Amino acid sequence: MPNQYRDLARKRVETRWTGYQQPEDFGYDFREWVSPYTKTACRTGGIALVLQDWASADGLRGKHDPDIQEYGRTPGLRTNKRLELLLDRVFGLALADVYATNAFPFIKPGGMSTAIPVGDVVRAVQLFEAAELAMVQPTMVLAVGALAHAALTRVGITSINVPHPAARIGNSEAHELAWRKALGRGDLALTR
Repeated sequence: MPNQYRDLARKRVETRWTGYQQPEDFGYDFREWVSPYTKTACRTGGIALVLQDWASADGLRGKHDPDIQEYGRTPGLRTNKRLELLLDRVFGLALADVYATNAFPFIKPGGMSTAIPVGDVVRAVQLFEAAELAMVQPTMVLAVGALAHAALTRVGITSINVPHPAARIGNSEAHELAWRKALGRGDLALTR
């Protein structure tokens, strides 16, 4: 990644907001990344995924997970598996073929379903993701979930809102149909 990106990653590590933590506070070393998720999904110039947030304090407490350190995510997590399936079915791409980041790169308190105030997400997008996306120059930005889409929109970044893989809209086929509809690809048959 370019030096500008390293500077942005360093800024993320040095930024402290009341009530939020950093991955490094839990023993992980992602000082070279704005979002740990990008570690194994850093292809520039194509599709960029902007997910909502990376992790929660409750989810990171306890035993250190070597998969998180290696991949920047938990590959076996149902949401991550579904995201990879959707990328494959809708675009014929693997996660390594896209750029993925989080609208909110800090660790929120509580569990994964803990809400983050929209203003905090917008502030994070202004400080980090706007510059990050300008560097990677995607041809398409997919906002994965309504909160990511709202934050990107508020700072003037055009994105396509696709349902979050954890959204309660049904099985994988229902998610695929929703993604295809959002992308204007509803006429394409489902991939099985």
